[in-house]
Amino acid sequence: MAYAAVLLASLVTTAAWLPFLHRPLTSDEAGFLMLAQQWRPGHSLYGSYWVDRPPLLLWLFAVAGQLGPSGATAAGFVAPGVKVLGALAGVVSVALAGLLAGLVAPTRRGRIAAVVLSAALLSSPLTAMPEVDGELLAVPFVLAGLVCLVAGMRGAWGWRTAGLAAGAGAAGMSAVLVKQNVLDVFVFGAVLAVVSLGRVPRLGRRVGAFAGGATTVLGAVLAGAWTHGTTFAGLWHAVVLFRGQASEVIDASASGATLLRGAELAAASVATGAAVVLVVGAAAVLGHRTRLARPALAMIGWEVFAIAAGGSYWLHYLTGVVPGLVLLVAIAPARSGRALARAVTYAVAATLTVWTYRVAAPPPPSPEAQVSTYLREHSHRPTDGVVVGFGHAEIVAASGLHSPYEYLWSLPVRVRDPHLARLLGVLAGPSAPRWVVVDGGGLDTWGVDADDAQQYLLRHYVERVSYDSWQVWERR
Repeated sequence: MAYAAVLLASLVTTAAWLPFLHRPLTSDEAGFLMLAQQWRPGHSLYGSYWVDRPPLLLWLFAVAGQLGPSGATAAGFVAPGVKVLGALAGVVSVALAGLLAGLVAPTRRGRIAAVVLSAALLSSPLTAMPEVDGELLAVPFVLAGLVCLVAGMRGAWGWRTAGLAAGAGAAGMSAVLVKQNVLDVFVFGAVLAVVSLGRVPRLGRRVGAFAGGATTVLGAVLAGAWTHGTTFAGLWHAVVLFRGQASEVIDASASGATLLRGAELAAASVATGAAVVLVVGAAAVLGHRTRLARPALAMIGWEVFAIAAGGSYWLHYLTGVVPGLVLLVAIAPARSGRALARAVTYAVAATLTVWTYRVAAPPPPSPEAQVSTYLREHSHRPTDGVVVGFGHAEIVAASGLHSPYEYLWSLPVRVRDPHLARLLGVLAGPSAPRWVVVDGGGLDTWGVDADDAQQYLLRHYVERVSYDSWQVWERR
């Protein structure tokens, strides 16, 4: 029956993604796809552009770019291959949730509940589905790492357990190389190793195999990135040091929109049922200590901390708690089965309600799509380029133009170019774009001193058209 539940949940997850295959890409999706498709040795971290994400994420988007045609429409930039990649991540995650639950769940009800919960949360628009982001693409690697860790800690030491331990390390490192704060497997593994002292034979060798698997994947990815012109020093700054700098900028300068998104994220955690499952599941596990209880609680604690420390509070952050919630539900004792079943049922009902609404009422073409359409229709020279101030890579992608400015996201601008000196150099240089697109009347935004760049824009560009709060400026 549990296998039937896994199959049914996988089919439902697949079906949930189908209506969204041709929905326009979000800013993150479009930006990652652009970076992946042009990544070769260049003047920035990833070819011509810079982003604070690890290389494996871009390779996954490169694969997505090969899964189907992509192009601009009146609604925005459409790339069904990206959505197919998201659907595959969801389906594989559901299957792995079933494997994990089969290993750790004390009851059949717990196994089924864990699978159903994974399908519900990975199919919910309240966790940003159908947006494909690092959190979603890291989930299968996390669950694979947990499966290998749990299985690798059982039985006598041998080739099988060594391979499982190495596989756990490889999967855990792969998750980190998709989204750098997804340290779930390492947190779970560290606590599991501590509670297994004196209980698991040859524990040191298993830990060594885990480390070997992680190191091998890290070395392979760094070597592959180096062949594309991306250095270790550049990656260290982007995926580690930058995050601390970004947190300082956000704390010092963030607008009220950041706090509003934080409130919306908290509300979404309740509306999806994730917060309810977390409270019920954690209470159940705390009251019934098993060998996996402390590792599971440590991991879900890390996932919640990672959301809070993320700083920007986008909805897709919620996807990061899926592995921890699945594990809590799976290992919960039988006596908590009814309470958890009600919580999971609520999550399913919430997903079905919001999903139905999103399918029945697709959003109208956005102002960003209108800007892109204008740029496509009024650009005829191969040297035409566009800079968007700031972020919104979907505008650049759908315009069909290139951006000579290396930052397609707003946070790197605030941290690495707060006085817009690099942007001013681009606008005044030989690769100056024909078009500059600004939101709200100019380049000024929180965390940025735009005075010099704004004055240059006013002197050398003229406003041609506006859509909602967006203005399109053309070089004089």
